Amino acid sequence: MAKKGCSKRRIMLLFMAFWVFTLPLAAQKARVSGETNLVAARIEIEQFGAMLSNVVSASFNSSPFALVQKPKGAYLQGYGVAFQFVVNIHRAVLNTPFGQMRRGNEITPEAKKRLIDDLKEKLIQTLSDNGASLVQLKGEDTVSIVAFIEDQKIPDEPNENKVITISVLKKDLDELAGKADRINEFKQRIKIIEY
Repeated sequence: MAKKGCSKRRIMLLFMAFWVFTLPLAAQKARVSGETNLVAARIEIEQFGAMLSNVVSASFNSSPFALVQKPKGAYLQGYGVAFQFVVNIHRAVLNTPFGQMRRGNEITPEAKKRLIDDLKEKLIQTLSDNGASLVQLKGEDTVSIVAFIEDQKIPDEPNENKVITISVLKKDLDELAGKADRINEFKQRIKIIEY
């Protein structure tokens, strides 16, 4: 009976070793043939999305901002990868069925701008430090991060919602990512659109 259990473990170990070693080889083969290995791409996208989630959560940990939606990414054939998330800025005043509730002090417009600028810098740094980990992308593919900033005001006041997109070509990530001495050149190649 003990031999049978030992045999099952060996088979299980062989099976796991097969998958551990063949997934990177399959990814490399797909990369050489010009195809994108969608299974490997999904894993890379999830890992990079988790890094973005940590950055965004840390940015707003001590402020009244709320991360409404964690960063999620998707591979778009012919484009590259797009990540998106939602942050609600105006969390000091909450509208409830029983009226308005105030949580802490109202955040000033200058403080909001400072926090948003700080978030942009951290997202660019994350791209620089970790963007090359998206190995399934081709050089002409684009990596984009879309941040939806919700600023829901008190009733009868206009909303000041904003969308920020940060995008860079994969070839620029491969060439400049992780090189602290070339961070200014990297920032020049990044496209940022706010509206």
